[in-house]
Amino acid sequence: MLQNHLLIVLLFISCGAAEAFFPPQNGFTKAHPTSTSTIMMSDHTNPNETRDPIPNENIFFIEIGFGNDSHGQSATKAAIRACRNAIEFNSIPSIKRLIPNGGYDALKLDVLLAVPPKYRDGLDLDEVAKVFPYGHVRFEVQDGGMIAPSGIAIEKLGDVGDDMVVVCASVTVGH
Repeated sequence: MLQNHLLIVLLFISCGAAEAFFPPQNGFTKAHPTSTSTIMMSDHTNPNETRDPIPNENIFFIEIGFGNDSHGQSATKAAIRACRNAIEFNSIPSIKRLIPNGGYDALKLDVLLAVPPKYRDGLDLDEVAKVFPYGHVRFEVQDGGMIAPSGIAIEKLGDVGDDMVVVCASVTVGH
């Protein structure tokens, strides 16, 4: 049991997501200096909107998830699974009372994805955004995650090698 918790903590730290629990004092999430970072918006109501990160005083919670594509080497599939893992065990029934002027429509989500650089070009953020049923989603993508050997390449499953692609996600929810 302790080994499982230690493994999760080590994976969490290695994926670059630990900063989510220790945000910078100025309220802005930043990429690690050694990584390449890209910020993109995906908004269900206005896909051309841009905005700053959610200020610390407007954050409700931060969720962490991990996703893997064992066969097919898809960063998109791994990112979708990581985002689902981060949010799948939550329900916020009082959101309309918590968020001024709008409830679910005013919800903001800042999603930090740590993706292996080798598979980053294949990441489709429009597909990943479909995981979130409401809110204005802002993505930041940084180098991270993990590539691990699966031990076998199965052509029928789309494998071009035996890489497993692991993506880490930090989802900040606020207004």
